[in-house]
Amino acid sequence: MQIKQFSPLFLTVDRIGPFQERLEEFDFTDVNEEPCNVFLFASKNGRGKTTLLELMVAMMNMLGKTKLESFGFEPLDYGKGRAQWDILVRTQRDGVDKVWVLSLIAGFIGNNFLKAWNQQELTRVGAGEWYGFGFRRTDSGRIEMLTTTKENLPDNSWIHDFNSLLRKAQEKDNTETEPHGFEDASLTYPTLLYFSAYRNIPKPANIDQRSIDRPNNWGYKPTHTFSTEGQLWDQSLDNLLVWLKWLDEERFKEALSIINQRVFGESNKKITDVNKRTLLADVTVDGQSQAHRLDQMSSGEKSLLQIFLRLGIHMTGNTIVFIDEIETHLHTTWRFQLMFELMKMAQKHYPGFTLFVTTHTQEVMKAFAPQLTEKNLVKGAYILETAEEEAKAQRIMQEMREQLSAES
Repeated sequence: MQIKQFSPLFLTVDRIGPFQERLEEFDFTDVNEEPCNVFLFASKNGRGKTTLLELMVAMMNMLGKTKLESFGFEPLDYGKGRAQWDILVRTQRDGVDKVWVLSLIAGFIGNNFLKAWNQQELTRVGAGEWYGFGFRRTDSGRIEMLTTTKENLPDNSWIHDFNSLLRKAQEKDNTETEPHGFEDASLTYPTLLYFSAYRNIPKPANIDQRSIDRPNNWGYKPTHTFSTEGQLWDQSLDNLLVWLKWLDEERFKEALSIINQRVFGESNKKITDVNKRTLLADVTVDGQSQAHRLDQMSSGEKSLLQIFLRLGIHMTGNTIVFIDEIETHLHTTWRFQLMFELMKMAQKHYPGFTLFVTTHTQEVMKAFAPQLTEKNLVKGAYILETAEEEAKAQRIMQEMREQLSAES
């Protein structure tokens, strides 16, 4: 089975974080029912932006599993929280193309899905069938698998084969799913790369014990979460650069070319190589080269370097990218530049690259440019408000309409 598309459509949330008062549905499609490949969450602090991202990470992490000990997300593990994430999937098996909606379900859900898709709704998004998969927590606290049939599906079912495919892809000895290029989209398994607001590159605690080590989390996973990079050498970005050079000189040079262009641009600083003796990056500034740990970069350079190096290594042909508080550590110019570069990636890899960002800054919203129509960019946005804030906004709009009507 080949996976041709994996695009979020809707997220339905209940009793999770600040979303306690009502069932909330977030629409990730545009006015033409097309899945957005660039989506912006904006709000004041504390409105649930991070909660939504971490919820979807937990749900994506269910893929490939038949048993689950924990969701890894507190409102699903201990509270009454429940959620459904609907995704448009295009697959091909034995020469047959299929477009379907996959509903990932999680939490204290009972036997019912939060949204059951009928044929009219499926047709509207270009799908032919609906399949559900996920895990529910029972009254006793046990977590059990849930599908649209409420039973284990037969071996010839699409959802069973889809889940089995992703389970095998995660096996440690499966070298076919290891990265074979930089920003390589040939592997089509869906993956979600989550960059938290607390991202950073620290100095590895065992920096004096440097060696050429296989990096931690090398290979395919449905989710990768990046915050503060690993505290040990084998988990560090420094080691990742060393590993790239040791594996494939051409891929290493390609990675440096892309990173230098996106991180340093026209500045006088470049990463030129990895020193074989010290196993540290060679960084050239004004033509002078020196060994340079990555944690010694500026905070803005580290933020950009982490994002683009991790993207290049872990992305597949169906990548969803979450960046929480995208403006973190970046001055105004770099905020614009980061958004532009990521949107260019979404254009280049359309529809296989979907970007979700959260922000509360005007610069990011300007770079997003919702009013501008651009090729291979389907944009969407949501301003998170409380029920009271929404009601107040609606009252103001209604008063304005009544005033305009009276004046006319």
